[in-house]
Amino acid sequence: MKAIILTIFSVVYISCSVLAQKSKDYYSMEGKVVDSLNTPIPYANVLLKDTTTNEIKSFAVTDASGKFKMTIETGVPLELRASFVGYVPFIKHITTDPDRIQNLIIPLSQDQGLMDEVQVVKEMPVTLSGDTLIYKTEAFTKGNERKLEDVLKKLPGVEVAEDGSVSVQGKKVDKLLVEGKQFFDGDSKMAVKNLPAKAIDRVQVLKGYQENAALKNVNTNEQIAMNITLKEDQKSMVFGDVTLGVGLRDSYTGHGNAFYYSEDLSVNAILDANNIGEQAFNFSDYQRMKQAQNPWGIQGGALKIAERQDRNAIPQKDKTQVQELTSNFVGLNINYQPSSKWQHQAYMIGNTANVLEQQRQQRRFLSEDAPEPENSINQQNQEYGSILGQYQLDFLATPFSNWQYKSQWLGSRNSANRFSLSNWAGGQESTIQSENDEWSWNQQLNYYTQINPNHLISIENQFLWRNSQSLNAWDLQYGLETEADSSIIRLEDSQQDIKTLQSELHYYWVWNRKNHLDVSLSYQNRISSMNRNLQNAEGESLEDFRIGMDRSFSNFAAGLQWKSRVESFLFLPGVSYFYLNDQRNSLKGEGNVGESTQHFVLPNFRIKYDINSVQGLNFVFQQQIRSPQSEWLSEAFQLRNYQNIVLGNAALRTSFYNSVQLNYHFFNLFNGMNAFLFTNFNRVEHSFQEATNFDGLVNNSVLINSNAPQYDFNYNGKIDKRFRTFRLTFESNGLYQNYVNQLNEVELNNEQWNQKHSLAFQTNLGQYMTSSLKYGLQLTEYENGPNRNQFNLQSFTNRWEAEWGDNFEVDLDVEYQMYNGTNTKSDWWLANAELSYEWPEKPWRFDLQVYNIFDTQSISRDFLSEYFVSTYQNFIQGRRALFSVNYNF
Repeated sequence: MKAIILTIFSVVYISCSVLAQKSKDYYSMEGKVVDSLNTPIPYANVLLKDTTTNEIKSFAVTDASGKFKMTIETGVPLELRASFVGYVPFIKHITTDPDRIQNLIIPLSQDQGLMDEVQVVKEMPVTLSGDTLIYKTEAFTKGNERKLEDVLKKLPGVEVAEDGSVSVQGKKVDKLLVEGKQFFDGDSKMAVKNLPAKAIDRVQVLKGYQENAALKNVNTNEQIAMNITLKEDQKSMVFGDVTLGVGLRDSYTGHGNAFYYSEDLSVNAILDANNIGEQAFNFSDYQRMKQAQNPWGIQGGALKIAERQDRNAIPQKDKTQVQELTSNFVGLNINYQPSSKWQHQAYMIGNTANVLEQQRQQRRFLSEDAPEPENSINQQNQEYGSILGQYQLDFLATPFSNWQYKSQWLGSRNSANRFSLSNWAGGQESTIQSENDEWSWNQQLNYYTQINPNHLISIENQFLWRNSQSLNAWDLQYGLETEADSSIIRLEDSQQDIKTLQSELHYYWVWNRKNHLDVSLSYQNRISSMNRNLQNAEGESLEDFRIGMDRSFSNFAAGLQWKSRVESFLFLPGVSYFYLNDQRNSLKGEGNVGESTQHFVLPNFRIKYDINSVQGLNFVFQQQIRSPQSEWLSEAFQLRNYQNIVLGNAALRTSFYNSVQLNYHFFNLFNGMNAFLFTNFNRVEHSFQEATNFDGLVNNSVLINSNAPQYDFNYNGKIDKRFRTFRLTFESNGLYQNYVNQLNEVELNNEQWNQKHSLAFQTNLGQYMTSSLKYGLQLTEYENGPNRNQFNLQSFTNRWEAEWGDNFEVDLDVEYQMYNGTNTKSDWWLANAELSYEWPEKPWRFDLQVYNIFDTQSISRDFLSEYFVSTYQNFIQGRRALFSVNYNF
């Protein structure tokens, strides 16, 4: 029945699309913009404006050959306008007869009267000045946009993803600034979801962005930054908006923004609270904020020290994966520049969340003598709390040298109560209560100077102190038995303390505009201390599970990299030398339990080839070493869960990675084509693996270095093509892994292939309605020795955005998913709707929102590993309906 409904729905949708397109006649208009010598003018603006409504009907920027292409509608009186900095604008009223406006040649003459440049720029929706691309936003917006996100989506060549990340001409924006100042450390989502659209004047795209001006000429990372400039009437005043809403099932939402910008001071404040599963600050945002605490340079690129990272500060699941999610958020960002030499930047973020998860699970084990399948009901209540912040001070000592100090801090707490009812042994219950606390403090002191135009130096220093503690109380009706002790484990207490000191020196010798040499020296000293203690029901410590170890890991590195540009090629060959010393001492009275010294020479190579102005290739080869976690090196048992025990191994060696990347990008405004492909291949020697043996209900594992190499390949690609009145987008990404593991003392070859594909069709159904239809397919296939498992998930998504009159907006998205798992099949609907009314010429807006319209109760998923296949039925948040009021000030 559902398949019939879906078929009818698709036929109706396609029919409406075809009828909407046939109701109007469209055709393409092509031409070229040239100067008085008939030389093509690239990056000139060409637009068509409706002379009756003054609305821009079509817009284009000429390519490197001066060509442009636009789609226009017949029956509309139009004004053709072309402009470029330094030339007199071309203006002409045209007819909409396609036979008379094909293959146009638009001549521009130089402005001999030295027209005021500001007035010229004002006429142009898009301008290019050096490496800076500037959009005049009012040329593309209607005035009913709410946030920066809505504005960016209407700019040609700019895209905003669902996670808040921004791309320009197919390349991701690395930093987002407002009035040249960092907005919550440059996190794009915080800006695009909160900055009011009414305040935005221009959007500037800065290619080759470098935070420290002294290093701009030797920059090799080619970062892209986006700077948002505000309207003059929004400066030196407070502006923002407030939203309050209530609804069914005691649901509520509240959100507020306040912004103040002046020449020397900017203050941004964000508040959010709701119980409908909308996170103003999610786990991806949290990870981006923490990236600044990671080592950088040659240490960060070629050497990785694996340590257990905090994953308990922010919920990692959204409202489509949990039954209840309540969150509260507060953020404050301040920039103060008292003079041209001093600048202060700071932000603070506080976040709390309560999450309820409930699921049914069936787990089938893959070994020949495996126990019977396990069926269980699991419930988890978690409370999250975190606070993180940063203070940064920049001092410009001279125009060619500056000091920078950063202080970053993090504190988080997570408490959880997990309950499980299993069918094993006639029905067994287990309860785990846990608390996890972590804090960290990271300080950086950096100095950048230009001795002269040909010689530059950067010195970067970092001290990071991280401490984590966890306490788990187990209440089991049956125990985890080991050869050493058959007692029931009741309490686990562990803590880890890590102090890292790192310094890095770079000397840049610039030979000429196309060649420079980078010589680097780096030192790192990392001291970690780990203590873990387990107790049985009688309160006795289990020595076989106890971990007490100090680890001192120090390394010295020297690197050499050459940058050379030859016509369309950029060459970046390099080599790094590493000296590693790893020493471990037992805190249980055993003294020195291990020490090793290693030497590595790791080459790296990058080639960038600009095929032409719209496409290019990027090839990267890199070698990398990874050192094991400290707890892996302790020869003690580690408790993973109520049926999994892992034994550490002091003989673990570093693993060795050979990585090859090949990237391709293509972007052309002329034909509306955007495409990119990212590929990465890794060959891993001595990869970290677990040799596992099943003993009844319990699996015991030992950490080892695999003797067989591990291979993995992943890719991510997209093709986006705009036609006259519609747009097609195809996306695909995949991950293939091949490795050998040990199961019950038998080596088994593992192959896993994960794929995601989607095809989307988007069109305008008339002037005030946009609709898109998307098909998605996820495929997972896993082969472990004689076992083979696979599942797929298909989805059909339809989104509608419509304007009704001048004040009403309607948004509707409906998704139908069909799941075919290892031993189960299911399908479900997910739908959301929103109706908005904007009070004419008043700062009020009213919204009616409905989430999960069909009140879907659960969704299904599979999880595949080398030991078992799990099928989950996750219960999700039910229907929510809210009425909210928004006030802009």
